[in-house]
Amino acid sequence: MNQPHPVQEQVGSPLESRYRRLLWAYPGDYQAERGDEIVGTYLDTVEPGRRWPSPHDALDLLGAGLRERLRGYGALGLVAALPLAATAALNTLVAVAAFFLLQVEVEDPRFARLDPVGPFQTLGVVIWLGWLVVGLTAAVLPGAWARSVAAGAVLLTVAVPPVAALTGQPGLPLFVLIPAVALSLATLALPSHPGWVARSLPPLTAGCVTAASVALNAAESGGGMFTSYGSTPELLAMAGGLMFALVLLVGLGRALRADDAGLWAALLLATPAGLFGANQLSQGLWGGPTLAAFAVTTGLILLAGAALLTVVLAGRATRHRTVRRSALDSTCPTCGHRPEVAAQA
Repeated sequence: MNQPHPVQEQVGSPLESRYRRLLWAYPGDYQAERGDEIVGTYLDTVEPGRRWPSPHDALDLLGAGLRERLRGYGALGLVAALPLAATAALNTLVAVAAFFLLQVEVEDPRFARLDPVGPFQTLGVVIWLGWLVVGLTAAVLPGAWARSVAAGAVLLTVAVPPVAALTGQPGLPLFVLIPAVALSLATLALPSHPGWVARSLPPLTAGCVTAASVALNAAESGGGMFTSYGSTPELLAMAGGLMFALVLLVGLGRALRADDAGLWAALLLATPAGLFGANQLSQGLWGGPTLAAFAVTTGLILLAGAALLTVVLAGRATRHRTVRRSALDSTCPTCGHRPEVAAQA
């Protein structure tokens, strides 16, 4: 007796329905045309008895759907920009981590009027050590390992503040924590096969920041200029601006070679860069570093970043549709040949 095909066994099952719900990530016309084929391919690979899509399958489907949507917008450069943005975010976190460890956390907690956490000022030291470990991992281990360690560091970054609150230990101030969380999320797209430049940047960044910190301490004759996080808002704002400027510069250079990934990366990092300066901006806008002023400023930066990305995507999609329409309208009715404008779509 012939055994039923695995796909036939799953037709109409809860598993099939759950796979189909994941198809919302794809454009509607693509779902209608290829949905059955996509779901059938996944059902053909699952082991008997499974009732839920595996995390790998779910992420694969959502990622493929996002790429297909961006393809329809003519914005595949945004996908190519993710590893570049992640690399920039990681190196910024490595620089910030090395600086805060050497300049703030090891300073006498009495300068910040805090109860010490061992030899350190706050539990934030755990976060900074975690990101230095991610930088080391990205330098010496495969990209998949680096992403896994980065995911662990993201969870650590998010978990330390509630742990600090529950234990009564001092934690990072919000104007430091929020941009750190934003950048940490970007690192989840670290490249799968990083080149030697991407691998060498984290240790080089950590080494340069360490050398600068040692030189600064020597210039101050052993007295620290940055005795607490309260003395670093201006420095954080400069760090965010420098990160954005460097990525934008790389993007402009790549744009000269018809590669827009760098410009997309700058667009993605514009919001984290703005969050680095939220404390300074709130003082300039509202006249005081109050929690309410900081919260409003942070919300405005997030909204502005989302609006900017939406506007750029909408503009790219409009241009893409116009180019495609022009290409289709100019197709030769005899041989079907399309001019060069089709290649721009």
